[in-house]
Amino acid sequence: MRGPLGALPQLSRNARRALVGVGALAFLNALALVAQAVALASVITTREGLPLLAVAILARAGFSWATESAAARAAAGAKEELRTQLLAKSFERGPGWIADRGTAELSVLATKGLDALDAYFTRYLPALVTAVIVPPLVGAWILFTDWPSAVLIAVTVPLIPVFAALIGWYTEKRVQKAADVTELLSAQLLELLRALPVLTVFGRAKQQAAAVRQIGEQHRKATMGTLKIAFLSALVLEIAASLSVALIAVGIGIRLVDGDLTLMTALVVLILAPECYLPLRAAGAAHHASEDGLEAVRRVAEVVEHEDRTRPRVPGGSVHVDNLRVLRRDGFAPDGVSFDVRPGEIYRLEGASGAGKSTTFQVLLGFLEPTDGTAFVAGDIAYVPQKPAFAAATPRAELELTVPGADDIEEVAHEVVAAHLLDRQITDLSTGERQRVAVARALLRVRHGATVLLLDEPTAHLDPVTSRKVDKAIKRASDTAAVVLASHRDKEATEDETFTRVVTEETKRERPKRLPIPWKGSGLGVLATVAGIALTALAAHLIARAAEMPPILTLSVLVVGVRTFALSKGVLRYVERLVTHHEAFQLATNLRAELWLRLVRTQRRDGLQRLVDDTDTVRDLVPRVLVPPVVALGAGIATTILFAFIDPAAALTLGGLLLAAGISAPAVAVWTERRASTKLARGRRKVARDTINALAAAPDLIAHDTHHRVLEQLQAEDAELAGETRKQAFGTGAATAIVLLATGAAALICATTGNPVLGLVPLALAEPLAALPLAAQQRRALQEASARLQFDAPERPEAPKGKRIRLENVDVRWPGATEPTLKDLHLNIEPGMHVAIVGPSGSGKSTLFALLLGFLQPERGIVELPRATWCPQEPMLVSTTVRENLRMSGRHDDEQLRRALELACLPEWTDRLDTVIRPDQVSGGEAQRLALARALLHDADVVLLDEPTAHLDEPTARKLLDQLRRDGRTILHITHRPDEAARADLVLDLGTPAYR
Repeated sequence: MRGPLGALPQLSRNARRALVGVGALAFLNALALVAQAVALASVITTREGLPLLAVAILARAGFSWATESAAARAAAGAKEELRTQLLAKSFERGPGWIADRGTAELSVLATKGLDALDAYFTRYLPALVTAVIVPPLVGAWILFTDWPSAVLIAVTVPLIPVFAALIGWYTEKRVQKAADVTELLSAQLLELLRALPVLTVFGRAKQQAAAVRQIGEQHRKATMGTLKIAFLSALVLEIAASLSVALIAVGIGIRLVDGDLTLMTALVVLILAPECYLPLRAAGAAHHASEDGLEAVRRVAEVVEHEDRTRPRVPGGSVHVDNLRVLRRDGFAPDGVSFDVRPGEIYRLEGASGAGKSTTFQVLLGFLEPTDGTAFVAGDIAYVPQKPAFAAATPRAELELTVPGADDIEEVAHEVVAAHLLDRQITDLSTGERQRVAVARALLRVRHGATVLLLDEPTAHLDPVTSRKVDKAIKRASDTAAVVLASHRDKEATEDETFTRVVTEETKRERPKRLPIPWKGSGLGVLATVAGIALTALAAHLIARAAEMPPILTLSVLVVGVRTFALSKGVLRYVERLVTHHEAFQLATNLRAELWLRLVRTQRRDGLQRLVDDTDTVRDLVPRVLVPPVVALGAGIATTILFAFIDPAAALTLGGLLLAAGISAPAVAVWTERRASTKLARGRRKVARDTINALAAAPDLIAHDTHHRVLEQLQAEDAELAGETRKQAFGTGAATAIVLLATGAAALICATTGNPVLGLVPLALAEPLAALPLAAQQRRALQEASARLQFDAPERPEAPKGKRIRLENVDVRWPGATEPTLKDLHLNIEPGMHVAIVGPSGSGKSTLFALLLGFLQPERGIVELPRATWCPQEPMLVSTTVRENLRMSGRHDDEQLRRALELACLPEWTDRLDTVIRPDQVSGGEAQRLALARALLHDADVVLLDEPTAHLDEPTARKLLDQLRRDGRTILHITHRPDEAARADLVLDLGTPAYR
């Protein structure tokens, strides 16, 4: 698990293959490097060796191309392996473990965390292997050529890995802390997004922009703290390598003055000496890039190495529960439940909200271990949870995923009045519509072999008519399956038809906006690169002057200059990295806070991907896309000016080749990869979305044993990503080869002048030019991510505020809908009235609430709205204390919170204000009443209740509504219960033809 490779060789076959392949290429590259040095020195001193130099330059370009391609292929393959292992093991450990570990944290680990392996394979692994192979081979040649220089190299080279190890050991814990902060960032943003609609209603959403900024600042400080140490390692290595080369150059110069060394030998040593330090320096500098990847691998290994404790499926078709007890919070729920169910039977779980009905289902599914008693299921299970989750984009795709190749999907969907929903986007469905899709999914399983059907309030959000049809479908399914059903609904209903709205995907184009170039970091990057070029030029000039055997004192200025630039190169590079990353993090923090305000105005559903993935993409790509062109341009101009003072013809040659490489290398990279970078960015977003969907839908997938098919789909998506990665690597490798060919050609041509400065300096320009191809490839991905952060989101006009609700001739349409959901709507509700809103699922009840809350703007008509508070269908509670959840509606003291809990029929929760809310510790009815208490605390004239009693037993529901009527405020109450509607002052039926 420890060391530079971590657990990668044990977990990934691709990593093992990459080690062998990159090692062989590094050996061949070392041979080509020695040949190039000898040939270049020969050309400078004797004008001989041009063919060998040309072959060596071509060979190095080819080996570099092959190394880059092999590393990128290995990265893609290793990520595919590790992601599959992580998700497979997570499903094996069960929904409870996934919930405890955190869906957002796991999805970040499986996507952003493993994406850090790109830097590991493409930068660190080649540098590490090269550091093991090249220095010994090159050092052996120097020893054969000039043993004093070899001794100096042998003394100084070990200092580099020693410094690297010491600083790496110091930074190990900082990297773990930074990884924890990254996962915490995603979790906190997910919590904020989950509560975004209610925060908007309570007028507190915009205030959370400061919280979003603060979260980003915490992430920036933690990561920059790690980078400061990691970059310090690079600084020490840079200075150690540069000073060592400077000492070797000075020593060579002194021996040249004394006549103990030939110019050709001195040039060969001067060319090869940096290559003994460069791989070690590159490995140390790239180590910080590997740390995030290795930390992700370590966390994956912790999950993967866990023992599998999944419960085997037993054939049959029965359910046996005997004296089942499960300890929850401060009591048992359920407490001593016993029953037996066989095919043809329907067992109804009874009890008030919080009595343990959903917990019983969790035990039967194997997601939870009982405290006492036994629970045994024989047969394949079909399951409908209270809050169904889906891994596919449409209901039809979800059903095809559940039973591949089924030819009765339309028939099953028709049974539960869901046939018209099959090709809609699941994200566009109402809660009741999603419930029907979940029932259809379970019934399809029963038709194809499942013998146990578990249903947790399957009709909670359905109108009486649709509920009756669903009940009939469940009754038919009980002919072949043992059915366990939990429900608070009565069975009286009348026949009627169901109306639904048609919604298509939103197609509004998002235009990219220009991002600011980090000019401070770019300027420092130019200075650092120029310092490195100056070091090479002065060292070469020192050798040339020393070969003329002048008085030693005449070389003193050159010696001081070599040492000065050796120090300044490392210091400038360290400061440049810090400043550039600080500017990038600052930009990301500002973009994230601005994005939050846009999400408040638009209520988009893909906020987490934008707040985390797209913001991180911009942060990571800004230094890689916007800085390299500035650095390459500045370094190229400075070097060309230097050459112009020495030899104008050489300056023209160098300038022409640099310009050709600067244009052709990025162009070839972009052309050969054929938009692979853009496809990679989109593919990674898709994998991230599908991964979080799969983890969120884990209970449903595991219950239906369809998680294996989801894993296969994700593997297929990963394979496509790997293909695009290979295309991108081919283009990047080809472009890198062009850069090496151009700088090598410049060195070859300029070397014929006999001036060491002109012959050696072009080789130093390969580093800034090599960053241009990848910058060009990733430019489109940066623009796309930037556009997703900076989309247009104009402020919505607020409706006139009053005490009553007044709507005249109002049409309301959802974005992308083909027809208005509500048309020519008239409504006049005086203060203090209790209005029941009824109608089939999908007839526009939630649309009306969206209008009243300001989430939707009317297409036409007159709208006058009072201040409103809202208790939604989904409670939208966050994973913090009861007190903080209730205070989302405003700052209230504990006494006010307790009164609200009592009004919401939760007197037993008045002494639990410090209890942290967890999904497996709160029943559906309790969660709904907590959301109701939160809504009642908000200072508003109208209370909007969206099925607040859906998960409550009849006595509790009746008591709750009686208490609400005494509150005195205007109440609009969506309900599917006829008895509740009968007690209202006014019934608004959206299922009548007038509103169709």
